[in-house]
Amino acid sequence: MASRCAFCEKHFVNGDKKSKYNDLEYHQKCFQCSTCHRQITQSFYNLGNNEYRCSDCQTKSSDVVTCTQCSQPITEESYIEYKDEPIHADCFTCHSCSEPLGTMLYVEHENQPYCISCHMSQFAQSCAVCGRAFPPGISTRRYENQYFHIECFRCFNCGKIILSKNYTVNSEQQRLCDQCS
Repeated sequence: MASRCAFCEKHFVNGDKKSKYNDLEYHQKCFQCSTCHRQITQSFYNLGNNEYRCSDCQTKSSDVVTCTQCSQPITEESYIEYKDEPIHADCFTCHSCSEPLGTMLYVEHENQPYCISCHMSQFAQSCAVCGRAFPPGISTRRYENQYFHIECFRCFNCGKIILSKNYTVNSEQQRLCDQCS
């Protein structure tokens, strides 16, 4: 039994030219733009409900969603929204190294997105003891405008990590836990 066109529902006969999209077959003449009714032969947009639009009509359409970075139409089903604005995944890049961020974790600094690596190397605080930068979201200790990893904030005498807020600092600016002070 011959298959049917998904648009006109007529059977295909020998010699009919077919177009195929999403596992559906169409007579080539039936696969047309729902706006200008020209046959679709190249790129097109799926409007749903078995309606399609050629790229020329889509570009002219007022309901076209465009990328806020490159101003080109967004044709993918998935795109990124940054600050409630649509952006192509490839256009959403690190402000420093220009690598696409896509759905990767990023950090915002002065209203600009940065990959974790660039943010850490350029802006992150670093530990006063070991010098390593703090990744976003990590817990730190602070003493007199200096930052410390929790595991680096230790008693000068016994070497134990000081977890409580109860510690003293001697005249040589060395931290001492409750037991050693």
